[in-house]
Amino acid sequence: MKYKTSIIIPTYNRPIDLKNCIESILQQTRLPYEIIVVDDGNLTELPLKYQSEQMGVNYVYYKKDRPGLTASRNKGIELATGDIVFFFDDDVVLFPDYIEQIMAIYDKSEDVGGVGGAIANHKKLGLVKKLRKILEIPFLVSGVREGKVLPSGFCSSYGTTPFQIKEITEVDFLSGGVSSFKKEVFSKFAFDAKHFLNYGMGEDKDFSYRVSKAYKLIFTPYARLYHYEAPQMRPNGYKEIFMFVIFTHYFFKTHVKKSPTQWLFFYYAFWGYFVSRVLVCIASPKKHNFDKLRGLIGGFYEVIVHGTKTVA
Repeated sequence: MKYKTSIIIPTYNRPIDLKNCIESILQQTRLPYEIIVVDDGNLTELPLKYQSEQMGVNYVYYKKDRPGLTASRNKGIELATGDIVFFFDDDVVLFPDYIEQIMAIYDKSEDVGGVGGAIANHKKLGLVKKLRKILEIPFLVSGVREGKVLPSGFCSSYGTTPFQIKEITEVDFLSGGVSSFKKEVFSKFAFDAKHFLNYGMGEDKDFSYRVSKAYKLIFTPYARLYHYEAPQMRPNGYKEIFMFVIFTHYFFKTHVKKSPTQWLFFYYAFWGYFVSRVLVCIASPKKHNFDKLRGLIGGFYEVIVHGTKTVA
């Protein structure tokens, strides 16, 4: 079956990054049917629109009134006409065969609902971080298989463990900025714009984990891209960990907890994460690390006192 592909790129005031992203899309060995740019900012011109259309790639632009990554993805889904929908952050650059590698899996497997690729420029784990990640394993904060949800509600995120995936693997969740899904998935599932506002920490895990209960999700290390994280809209150290705790609590109680006794897993893992963060501050007493520790304490206080109404 020959699938049509739609690419959705939410963007916020990063025209140079966006141009580099679209340029890498137009250099693909398998071109998409359409590129959909959902603008949360104020683009003054549409990067490579003419070149896209000259190459037979439809170029759709939508200007949103209120910023928010989760809502941008949902709007892109509404506009998409392809059979397979790709999501990219505006600050990524694809390897030339990225789309081809992803589509090879859809072409072979009809029961696959989503496929994710790999970020090729993840920061390498130093010795201290490797030791910390190994320490976190018995506390159920991290695991030995990336892409897996743990009984504590914590997840083994991609590129954050010493045990990175080397072959095509079925997983529990996909990372939002390097993910794709069959369009039919969105007739049953949507990104949760009610709980995930603005930056939307964890909305990709929440969405794709729900999808994994009905469809196979596949991670392929052969579809690669570079992620040049732009500083705009990224949270500081305090807010990053604060939001992480809020999300993990929400994710655990919404998707993982099956009985009240399972809260022991969450609090046990939280204690291990706290110990891990304290050890980081001792080994590297920098302001950034102490800000993260404060964010962890603040996030825990928030979920104990107020619960989790929104994640960001």
